[in-house]
Amino acid sequence: MTDNVADDWRAKCVRVRALSRPLNTRSILPSIMSPTSLKILHFNDVYRVAKQKVEGGTIDVAQWTQMLEERRSQWPEGGLVLFSGDVFSPSIESSVTRGSHMVPIMNAIGIDCAVAGNHDFDWSAPHFSNLVKDSNYPWLLSNIVDTDTGKVPEGLHDFQVFERAGLRIGIVGLVEEDWIKTISSWPSNFKYRDMEQVAIELSKQLRDPSGPHKCDIIIALTHSRVPNDISLARAIHARIGSDGVTKHGCDIILGGHDHFYYVSKYGPDAISWDGYDVNTTCLGAEEDDGVLVIKSGTDFRELSEIELELEESPEGSVRKRFICGVKGTRHITKPDSQRSQKVAELLEKLVGHIEESLSKPVCKLDAVLDCRSELVRIGESASGNWFADVILHAYDDAPCVKDKGGADLVFICGGTIRGDSTYGPGYLTVGNVMEILPFQDPIVVLQMDGATIWAALESSLSTWPAQEGRFPIVSGLRVEWDSRKPKGDRVLSVALIEGSHEDEGEEKVTPIPKEGGDRTYTVVTRLYMAQGFDGYDAFKGCKYLVDDENGRVMSDLVRHFLLGSHYINEMKALTSGETPSYLSKRTNDIIARAQQDHTEGVTLHGKAKWAEVVRRKVIKPSKRQACNSYHVAANEHMSKVDCVDGEKLRGGQERPKDEEDRLRTGLIVVSPHIDGRLKDIARP
Repeated sequence: MTDNVADDWRAKCVRVRALSRPLNTRSILPSIMSPTSLKILHFNDVYRVAKQKVEGGTIDVAQWTQMLEERRSQWPEGGLVLFSGDVFSPSIESSVTRGSHMVPIMNAIGIDCAVAGNHDFDWSAPHFSNLVKDSNYPWLLSNIVDTDTGKVPEGLHDFQVFERAGLRIGIVGLVEEDWIKTISSWPSNFKYRDMEQVAIELSKQLRDPSGPHKCDIIIALTHSRVPNDISLARAIHARIGSDGVTKHGCDIILGGHDHFYYVSKYGPDAISWDGYDVNTTCLGAEEDDGVLVIKSGTDFRELSEIELELEESPEGSVRKRFICGVKGTRHITKPDSQRSQKVAELLEKLVGHIEESLSKPVCKLDAVLDCRSELVRIGESASGNWFADVILHAYDDAPCVKDKGGADLVFICGGTIRGDSTYGPGYLTVGNVMEILPFQDPIVVLQMDGATIWAALESSLSTWPAQEGRFPIVSGLRVEWDSRKPKGDRVLSVALIEGSHEDEGEEKVTPIPKEGGDRTYTVVTRLYMAQGFDGYDAFKGCKYLVDDENGRVMSDLVRHFLLGSHYINEMKALTSGETPSYLSKRTNDIIARAQQDHTEGVTLHGKAKWAEVVRRKVIKPSKRQACNSYHVAANEHMSKVDCVDGEKLRGGQERPKDEEDRLRTGLIVVSPHIDGRLKDIARP
């Protein structure tokens, strides 16, 4: 369509502009033409299926589903249920099931299409592919290419086309680059492509009048922050009105990743929304000049009901139709909402499976793991040391941390360790891990100078001998302090312990000056502490490398480490000819090294003696060991070594009894201990 034709068309039709008050299209359009309506239900970022507290009581996913079903039942010509990512993690349940319990829940909801989110990859891309395979709806990842195949990753799609209300609707799924940089489990062969470029390419394909799809409109599902969504919407002309009919792009963005409710502030005559003030301001939305971006809250608390009014474009336009009006409703799940009987029964069944899974072992302790408050809150503890050592290198494969050379240290607090009991010797179970590490604030990564570390240590030691939760737990540090000295002057020395990548390598001890110096340190900690709670004001304002939206809860990281360790432990007993051929190159190298070490160790020491040597090595995993365990868990299928039967949870076949017995034989054996990293010279 030429510019002259377009100008003539605009002169005859209602024209809705973003930067001026729009005309009341609902009162004018019916006298000119009859718009077509498309109904959509949208949600994003859902994690908890069990009861959660809200104002006035509790809610659960069964109530939310009933609300959705009631709205969907009122569609005479059908509509679409769309999801914008993040469902398989994080939550208390997913720490147990690795997200498998969410598959039957989402299948029961009746979704038409979804885009993947960052947390959907928490348990590895191979595991996500298992979850996708058992889903009864398509998953999109349009702007990620598997360089091994030149296509989107296996099992995922670059677009879907639906027919609803006499319309052909194209759906694409786009994700931002920012969160990819924070994911340790992101496969090296998954390459990001620019969202705008891919949106325009797919628009050309899906709107081609000579092609097979001939879409009337295109909806972009995104997993991206508000500023990036708004920038994308401006670039791909996702707006109300006919101004964009000559250009390729998408017509509306339905986004996820942010956990708040947001609707573009276009204007009351073009957009009407029940239950939400479209003039609400939002940090990051300053560039919203009338684009169409909608986000639908989080955690089965909210649901967006959207009605798009669509008008035909003039002949020869790139876009066959344009959005001339939007009506919406923000539905909120309430404590007195009715429950879906179908989902309520499913929940009851899943809870039974999860409770059964809590008794499954994840490792074997050959020493007592003492988690009593009277120990972890007044001095260095074996349990605190072991958990801190386990998470030290959890994010080292994330590009944003890898660029810094990996994490330098862990700084968490005694209140992190719960259970207030002793565990072992014997099996440590999934339930034990959840009991010891119950908190759901994610583990994040900060950058800070030495002065900040000193200040945080002084504050954390200031309340001793009171059994306060702020007492420090560290890894990668050697601290000397004196409990006899006055508060604020108890820390005597702080040094960074830079261990070798090799198991037997010597540790390098580098003092951290109290005045700070030029060096910055990469610190793994809890979001709770990063926000300044419990006396950790020093951490407030530090730069995030991995923030709360991209971090994982501590119990997840421990499970991840133990799964990878278990996998390597089982594989090392195989010969090179018995090793599976489908492993990634790095995993294959890791297994080959483990097999060589195992063979040489057994030959040199004998099987029993070598088992003791290996056990001592696992007391404090080296950087190489920890990184290897996390890498393997992030890049290979862990189902064969996972004590929790994910396939059963997803509705598949139950694992044979002999498999349960085999799993116990490959568990790693650990011996938590105290090594003097946090020494009070006033106490022997």
